[in-house]
Amino acid sequence: MKTWLAVMAFILALLGGFAWWGLLDGAAPASGDGVFTIAEYRALVAADAPETLPTEVRAEFVGESQAPSMAAMAGDFGPARTFTYASFQIVAPGGDTIIDGAVDAETLKAMSAKGRFDEASYRRVLAATTEAGQVLITHEHLDHVMAIARHPDPEALAPRLRLTRPQLDALAQHAVGGALAPAIAAATPLELDSPTHIAPGVVAAPAPGHSPGSITIYVRSTEREYLFIGDIAWVMDSVREARGRPRLIGWIVPGVDPDRPAVLRQLRALHDIAAAEPDLVIVPAHDAPYLRGLIAGGALREGFAPKPPPPA
Repeated sequence: MKTWLAVMAFILALLGGFAWWGLLDGAAPASGDGVFTIAEYRALVAADAPETLPTEVRAEFVGESQAPSMAAMAGDFGPARTFTYASFQIVAPGGDTIIDGAVDAETLKAMSAKGRFDEASYRRVLAATTEAGQVLITHEHLDHVMAIARHPDPEALAPRLRLTRPQLDALAQHAVGGALAPAIAAATPLELDSPTHIAPGVVAAPAPGHSPGSITIYVRSTEREYLFIGDIAWVMDSVREARGRPRLIGWIVPGVDPDRPAVLRQLRALHDIAAAEPDLVIVPAHDAPYLRGLIAGGALREGFAPKPPPPA
């Protein structure tokens, strides 16, 4: 009897340890010093003339789906989260910057049988990418690249792409048939070894961790500062609480957080920046209620700006 009880106690302890390790432990480290250098980003755009800066930031919500809270943040036992699949437009006098290519209908259906897809929104994203000054992605995962990897007019899109080598190398797996259009495959990669001035008011910086090609994008508009963080956090609560995704997510969804310690350091840094810089608008890619709140507060506008008519 004592042996049986000891075995049961061992099994329960083992299961408890696994639950803590795989599902509950997501705490960021105590320090994220030097991970994101906001002062450096500001210095890189300091000489940009005010009349050249972006004037507004817009969002297209291409699709939505539901996910368990526990998937988004370790130890979160709340109700299901609403994830959005979005693309962002940095509107500027000298040419817009598009951030992320969202999903297409086929991809969202494969990801979530109950997902909602907005075909008109996706078409606006496709059109905007061929009219923008530059097109960036926060990282190379399938829910951020479909308007690029599967674009119907790759020749018009390719000259505008500013993708890093890891991002470009990963695109083919998301293309129809596994082969990129030649124009996109031949695009010149963006060299991004350090924070880099991309356009007036726009800085991109490497941030590998969630994926090898993850980057952050800082934007100084005429009204506000923004930091687009991609999927470092799926929900803003991860930044507020400095708590990452559970380890088990990396098993269920291969390719998520291959460098988990780096992601947790980034979360700590973002948590500290949010406290020190309350006017900086941090933009995670998927947190639908939070992004809707930014629209309600005026930091984002919904729907891409229409292309102006040609001069008479």
